[in-house]
Amino acid sequence: MASTIVTYLQSLSSKYYLKNDSNEIVKIDNSLSNLLNNIDKELGYLIKRRFVFGSYDRDTILPRDYDKYSDIDLMVVFNTTDFERTPETYRTWLKNFADKYYKDRYGSEVVKEYPTVTIRLNHIKYDLVPAKEEKGFFSTSLYIPNKDSIWQQTDPYSIKENLIEANTKYNSIVRPIIRLMKAWNAKSNYPYNSYELELFITEQNFYGDNIQEGFFHAIKQLSPNWNDSQTKKDKIEILKNKIEQVIICINNNDIIKAKQHLHHVLPY
Repeated sequence: MASTIVTYLQSLSSKYYLKNDSNEIVKIDNSLSNLLNNIDKELGYLIKRRFVFGSYDRDTILPRDYDKYSDIDLMVVFNTTDFERTPETYRTWLKNFADKYYKDRYGSEVVKEYPTVTIRLNHIKYDLVPAKEEKGFFSTSLYIPNKDSIWQQTDPYSIKENLIEANTKYNSIVRPIIRLMKAWNAKSNYPYNSYELELFITEQNFYGDNIQEGFFHAIKQLSPNWNDSQTKKDKIEILKNKIEQVIICINNNDIIKAKQHLHHVLPY
């Protein structure tokens, strides 16, 4: 009977998957293509390259039906050959570009946030992140601004590579577990930063687990910090209690009741 919950969790994770042939993907890709072309046209001589990264690139983004804050991250690496500007200068260039092409057009919205410039198109957010590169003897490092507008090193490539490695190592259950956890996070009004939650799950050991065992294991590993809000601690405790009830129902072969408890923490 436990396999029934395995199958059910697989089906839920599939619902949380933004499929390549969905209307949402088509809209995103069309807007993204237009955005990239406009960036090249307006800023081409100022930038070295631009690329999509984040959950959209890692294939862990949720449909907006399940996560209203799903967004597309776009890194814009500026050319610092002549001399380097401050992060604020690069953000201002991106803001001016966004205002010129998108502000108050087609119901779009442009917001200058930290450390990004956000363009909302067709109810989908595109976060433009300014970046710079520094070449060392053996490697090239990427830097983006932090919330204090100070450069901090980042490595979006290794994050994606680590996820691919973990997903392959653990029989393709890591991405589905990430989607399940992100769906709970969204339903619970985001007690966790989505990116940090994804990293946390990627680092877990799911050796020998199926999706059910891995999902339950990831939940058991959640541990709030001492300085987290009481609200966050309560939401984690509710999740853990509900999963304990699910496990009791599975052991009692009461799959219907187990699904009902799952519905308290996962959208369906």
